Amino acid sequence: MVRFNFYETLYLTRPDLSEDEAHRVNERLRESVSNSGGEMMRFEKWDERDLAYRIADYTRGVYYIMIYRSEPSVVGEIEKNLRFFNTDVLRFITLNITEEKALAEKGSSEIRSNNGGI
Repeated sequence: MVRFNFYETLYLTRPDLSEDEAHRVNERLRESVSNSGGEMMRFEKWDERDLAYRIADYTRGVYYIMIYRSEPSVVGEIEKNLRFFNTDVLRFITLNITEEKALAEKGSSEIRSNNGGI
């Protein structure tokens, strides 16, 4: 029996990334989760912010967050894709989270969606 875990992946893209380029990165990550039978619980663009230090000549970056339920092997696939887009994605991190946190995040993103949020 395959065990599904809950994960949170936060990644940072270049601020000058076009909508089409960002969409291409985001779709590749969504496909990695859905192709494995996983469930995307939250996927959103957070904000563009100043960076604490310069990364590849950038002082600003755009933050995205993904919360999903999947097999552990999917994390490797997602991180492989993030490395593939190494000129577009400046940094990333994936954390194993509890089911309670994932469900709370899913609920809060649904509340934001219903109230006109992102």
